[in-house]
Amino acid sequence: MGHPDDGDRERVVVHHYHSAPKSGGTAALLEVLGGLFFQTFGIGHIYAGNVVLGLLFMFGYWLLAGVNVVLMFVLIGFVTYPLCWVAMMILSPILAANSCSGR
Repeated sequence: MGHPDDGDRERVVVHHYHSAPKSGGTAALLEVLGGLFFQTFGIGHIYAGNVVLGLLFMFGYWLLAGVNVVLMFVLIGFVTYPLCWVAMMILSPILAANSCSGR
């Protein structure tokens, strides 16, 4: 019963869990289907394991969509809203698929 620095330390065992590799095609498909039917991007990123990035895509797009709805009152929103949606439909699946291959 000595001082903890006398060599009577407990051994700590750390277990690392590695999940099965995720499919980039599945991540991209989740992004496209979520964006196409529910205006919800980020699901593919969450599937790929990037939860924070997926939530940023999800809430960020909803915030951007809200701004575009407000801009519809001055008519420019009718142009910017579809452009933002198309940009997300192109970029988000590509980024989600690439994040799967990087893991």
